[in-house]
Amino acid sequence: MSGSKLEMIRILSDGRPGHENQSVGLAEALRRRTGAEVDLVRFKPDEGVMAKIKAACRRDTERRDPQLIIAAGHRTHWPLLAARRSFRARAVVIMKPSLPTWCFDLCLVPRHDLKGAESGARIVATRGALNRLPETASVKNGTGVILIGGPSKHHNWAGAPLIAAIKEIVRREPKLAWTVADSRRTPERFLSEVAALGLPVEIVPHAKTTPGWLPSVLMAAEETWVTEDSTSMIFEAITARSRVGLLPLPAKHAGDRMVRAVDDVVAAGYAVRHAEWLASGKMMAQTEPLHESGRCADGIVRRFFPTI
Repeated sequence: MSGSKLEMIRILSDGRPGHENQSVGLAEALRRRTGAEVDLVRFKPDEGVMAKIKAACRRDTERRDPQLIIAAGHRTHWPLLAARRSFRARAVVIMKPSLPTWCFDLCLVPRHDLKGAESGARIVATRGALNRLPETASVKNGTGVILIGGPSKHHNWAGAPLIAAIKEIVRREPKLAWTVADSRRTPERFLSEVAALGLPVEIVPHAKTTPGWLPSVLMAAEETWVTEDSTSMIFEAITARSRVGLLPLPAKHAGDRMVRAVDDVVAAGYAVRHAEWLASGKMMAQTEPLHESGRCADGIVRRFFPTI
């Protein structure tokens, strides 16, 4: 299976946007390196496992069989393994799998999901979630963006401290044109409370954005603030090479894996917490870019398709 040029990639998607975004981000990075075609198989929510396996193993008479199959989400595991066997392809899972890691050719696992020294020849640790942002730096345009998440299974909500933080950020950085955007989890009245402050900011409800809105805003922003519950947006902002600040939301459990993920990027110097910024007045300047989709794509090519 190794040594041939990568020409065809198949993505198996459980339909969850976060999972699919990671798989597509990795496939696009591989396509930039190899020119491979990408085929996406999106499972229906009500499909049983046998229907998913049949869809995963479907052959396209006009294309060659996939040599690499990518998937994220526990419900993709058995279809992924069936397609791996059917096509004699490499199988890459983007998560800590619920099956033994030796079932897959490669497991791309966030560092915060790995316990202690847990490692293996088939495990590559990543910093957070992969994404679809470009690998080339864009020109920053004098803008800043504040992204608000909401209560989750990992974090509680505290709106008053966020309102105070937004006021202080805009006051200290008046040269930036600020945008404040919410998410599906944000309490309904929060943006109205921000609007009532009368700050010189553009307010963008998530319901009025398009799929490409956030990546384009992040790539252009000089400075980005994200609530600590929104780990995928935190890593997207870091990938976009913006100066990244973290807005506080109270964690439900101090040792929670998502809290560890945020602690990791702070310790590595990719972001600064709001309280530390208040004390020092300084944002972190990235010493080196972080693009995990590109890094993982490079590793896959070296490991499985080294003739390129």
